[in-house]
Amino acid sequence: MKFLGISNRIKFFSLGFCIISFSLQAQTAKQVAYGDDFVFNLDYETSFEAFGPVRYKDYFAFYNPVNFSIKLFDQESLSVASTINIAQEGPKSMYQSTGLMADENDIYVFSYYKQSAHAVNEKGRESFKYIFKQEENTFGAYLATGISMASVNNEYIYIPIIGGHDIKTMLADYRFPSIVRINKSDSSVSTFLNYPKNYKNMISGGLQGFISPTLNSKTGSLIVSYPLSHTVFELTKNGLIKEHPMKSSAIDDFDGHYYKSQSDIRGQKSREKYLENPSFSRLHYDAYSDTYWRFVNLPLTYSQMNEEEINEAETRNYKVVVFDANFKKIAESDILKDINLTLSAPVVFSTEKGIHVYAKNQGNEDEMRFKTLKIK
Repeated sequence: MKFLGISNRIKFFSLGFCIISFSLQAQTAKQVAYGDDFVFNLDYETSFEAFGPVRYKDYFAFYNPVNFSIKLFDQESLSVASTINIAQEGPKSMYQSTGLMADENDIYVFSYYKQSAHAVNEKGRESFKYIFKQEENTFGAYLATGISMASVNNEYIYIPIIGGHDIKTMLADYRFPSIVRINKSDSSVSTFLNYPKNYKNMISGGLQGFISPTLNSKTGSLIVSYPLSHTVFELTKNGLIKEHPMKSSAIDDFDGHYYKSQSDIRGQKSREKYLENPSFSRLHYDAYSDTYWRFVNLPLTYSQMNEEEINEAETRNYKVVVFDANFKKIAESDILKDINLTLSAPVVFSTEKGIHVYAKNQGNEDEMRFKTLKIK
């Protein structure tokens, strides 16, 4: 019997390794693709500033700040099926509510001024409420945006708290817990998750502090994404904290967001730092595919930064990185130019058709259009 020479055996082994590698890539490599647009048919009252949608029973619910109402859209026709007008005066009213969330049985609106969540009945009045403001603490408040969504399940309500801001120094204050958890059974309040260590750097403005939590409906864990962190943090039902790297090829580091000295801080410059440097945007858990979608704010170009008026909603581009249930990266998209993930944009949501993200082009005033992303 003749034996292969060492060099031939190495070549044979290398060839076999390459074949196995390509085979594994073929099995695991996935792509982010577009599906059909998801379009809501608006009535004459609902504005593009409506907060939502959130799933509530057989409806998609939007909170309409123009006339303080909740619009319930039929999930098949995507047209308004009914309206809940939020009481603005009298007992159990909710003056100037903001934000919206829902569980299996109730739909809630928020009060920014009272830092409270109010369950709403069909007459638009409060049926019960939860208070999450803690007077003894000086950390920031809950601001209801499409990024900083409150989350709720049968046991807990999770409220993301945005860091405070020192008016004198112009520095953001991220020394305090960023998640408030309300136990629905006894209304007790607990706090979790200080901002990551790199938030001790000099950061001005609040845009880098809008955290994005998403609730895994299967495990009951809350996964929290910080704009300036490659790592996401998992808060389990038992209060344990786990860390998971969820990186994007679009972000090497976050050094461009930091100031070297306090004398460099200028009000307008803080927004420029946010626009001209990459950061993480929204994090969304899709129960249909059991995957996590982490969006990336791509930096504006030099020419975009030199425009007389910078409109982030029109100019900002994005990417999305997709991870499986074990936080293993399975796909990263090309540049996404036709979606809007700014603070004022509606929430990211999912159906069996894919992940739905607010479209940049909202040319028809009778429609609210979402682009659909899916894995193939």
